[in-house]
Amino acid sequence: MSDPVLLAVLRQAHFLRDVSDEELESLAASLTRREFAEGDTVLRQGAAADALYFLGSGTVEVLRESPAKVASRPARLVAGDTLADYELLFRQPLQTSARAVTPAVVYRWDRNTLGAFLRTHPSALASLRFAAQSRRLAQRQRFRWLEPDEVVYALARRHPLLLAQGLLLPALLLAAAVALLVSDSAGLRWLGGGLGVVALALAAWQWIDWTNDYYMVTNRRAVWLEKVVGLYDSRQEAPLRMVLSVSVATEVVGRLIDYGDVTVRTYTGKIVFRSVSNPEAMAAVIEEHWRRMQSQDQQADRQAIEQVLQERLETPAETAPPARLPSAALPAPTRSTGLDRWTFQVRFEDKGVITYRKHWAVLLRATFAPAVLILAVAGFLGARLSGLVLGIPSAATLAGGVLVLVPLCLWWLYQYVDWVNDVYQLTADQILDIYKKPLAREERKVAPLENVLGTEVERKGLSGLLLNYGNVIASVGTTEFVFEGVFDPSGVQQDIVRYQEALFERKKTGDRQRRQEEMVEWLSAYHREVGQREAGRRSDRTGRE
Repeated sequence: MSDPVLLAVLRQAHFLRDVSDEELESLAASLTRREFAEGDTVLRQGAAADALYFLGSGTVEVLRESPAKVASRPARLVAGDTLADYELLFRQPLQTSARAVTPAVVYRWDRNTLGAFLRTHPSALASLRFAAQSRRLAQRQRFRWLEPDEVVYALARRHPLLLAQGLLLPALLLAAAVALLVSDSAGLRWLGGGLGVVALALAAWQWIDWTNDYYMVTNRRAVWLEKVVGLYDSRQEAPLRMVLSVSVATEVVGRLIDYGDVTVRTYTGKIVFRSVSNPEAMAAVIEEHWRRMQSQDQQADRQAIEQVLQERLETPAETAPPARLPSAALPAPTRSTGLDRWTFQVRFEDKGVITYRKHWAVLLRATFAPAVLILAVAGFLGARLSGLVLGIPSAATLAGGVLVLVPLCLWWLYQYVDWVNDVYQLTADQILDIYKKPLAREERKVAPLENVLGTEVERKGLSGLLLNYGNVIASVGTTEFVFEGVFDPSGVQQDIVRYQEALFERKKTGDRQRRQEEMVEWLSAYHREVGQREAGRRSDRTGRE
């Protein structure tokens, strides 16, 4: 009989999703099982890649050592992940080492058996090659906004056909430039040289623009990264727990050269991976990790219930039910938390509440006019008092300067107070947009953090890219919360994701505890009923005797 754990792993594997259950059972019988203790080396960098490995249980740490003996940031793989796929497909020695962080079970699929299988299943080969290339591309990139325990499973650019279309105009301009350069006219040759420079610059811009756009799937989210050099920088993402469906759309040309659109639908809308290579493989990876997350939640629930059952069965019926597990105390912010600071800080944390102000560039823009006028009046007063400007009485100059400076300073102070009072906050269970005009009413917009279904980052213009500020858009139902002009929008987005994950973890823990308590109550009622019936039968036997 096939190993049920292995069968479950094979059924979840994205590149085996079109394989029948009968074939999977036959395949499972051909794989060999190996067990590793904590700290054991599963694979060693530089060794020959002679098999594909499935991680059946446990956690494995994967890291890569450079020639300078410097190890890269380790990635942690969990049950269902594969190892040595890239090296096996492209016939290279192992590029990384793997070490068991916990006791682990690994299943080995021999190269020859795998090759025979892939020759009869071309779609599985295409999906496996897509995943291997994604992993290789991810190793070459540095996405600093990823969480330490976040693993990239799919990473792709738009299909090269889109790059070819973008290079068509530069190619035509370059051909025209060559034609002008061979002419007899010096003026035409100069024009051809300039046109050639423009064509090469446009081609370079198209290449850089193509290489800067990515579609990514991690163990937590689906992400679309878009960057237009010098103009625009955006990151749109959806947590996998918020995904409702995944679909693929292709056209005739796309089916011929294997590209299309992958649409990830969430509660608030959708993220479209446009013109991505091998769209079926990309969709399969998203579905695999979406369902894997659901499976992990269900498994955690089952383990919690099994633990309660075991504890209850080992405890006498009259023993009191176990006490509720203590949960981490949440901070108790007040309405004024984070609103009483008058510094130039754009991000600060108090009692678990993160407060964001708009970037100081927004403040400079708002105070530019009064600041320039204040400097001009102050400069004029200084020039008059120092004798550089004559013809105006000093007393009149001083009095007039003071009369002008006072309202200008009040104007500057009004803009500063307006900037200070325009804040965005992130609490343990809410996001807030607070705006208060000086000497006016306060406007407060609040939404539950659990209702945030997706976030997006925008950095527009050269100043936003150079100074690292922009907008963070949080989708809440059919509305949007926009954190405008905040410093480090990617960091703000990560704060929202981190707080949201902590909230979901608290809610899941609370739900498990409630189910445990319900199970204990049911078992207590069962034991009471059994005890009462047993006591009744004993009293009946005693009465008959």
